[in-house]
Amino acid sequence: MKGLLLNQYYAVEKTIWWYIPLSLVLATGLVFFDHPIVQRLAAFIPLILLGGAALEVLKQEAKSGWSQYVLTLPIKRTWVVQSHYLFFFLLVLVGIVIGLVAYLIAQLIFGIGLSNGYIHGLMTVLGLVFTLGFVSYPLTYILGTEKAEVISYIGVGAGLGMYVLIGALFTFLPLNNVPFINPDILFPVSFLAINFILFIISYIISVQVYKRKEF
Repeated sequence: MKGLLLNQYYAVEKTIWWYIPLSLVLATGLVFFDHPIVQRLAAFIPLILLGGAALEVLKQEAKSGWSQYVLTLPIKRTWVVQSHYLFFFLLVLVGIVIGLVAYLIAQLIFGIGLSNGYIHGLMTVLGLVFTLGFVSYPLTYILGTEKAEVISYIGVGAGLGMYVLIGALFTFLPLNNVPFINPDILFPVSFLAINFILFIISYIISVQVYKRKEF
């Protein structure tokens, strides 16, 4: 597993080390505006850039021929899929850290504190990124990396669709009259939890697809 993760890291090493300082600078600058929508964008940039770098691994592996070579090694196909999902998850964690560091820098320099809006936005953005992940991996295994751009559009559309669907559901639920429930925090928590569960289900589906895939 360690070798698979290292191979993925080296496949997009330059991209990762370009995105980390770029996302940190952009996120810090956006936090300065102290506006809820702009701060959500500050949380979005590191996550989408690092998550996108993880998905880029599939394309690089196909281009270099690694996706076929790895099947000749004495490892299970399940491990290959597992390494892809784990690498995605690790880079998403890096994106979270970058977002928090950006806010810490903004707090030290500009005196801007960590707001509830930012935390809520971070959870919502995380949900969107997990949507992109749970859509992109199984579809890429099925359709191939040649359709990567189309798959990305589908992933973005699925994320927005999930956001609208769950948002509409919460609109019809009488949550304001329920004691001890804050609708402002319940929506982002629910959105993140649902998409993370779908991400796990996507992993199970991807394992089955990858096992049956002929290269």
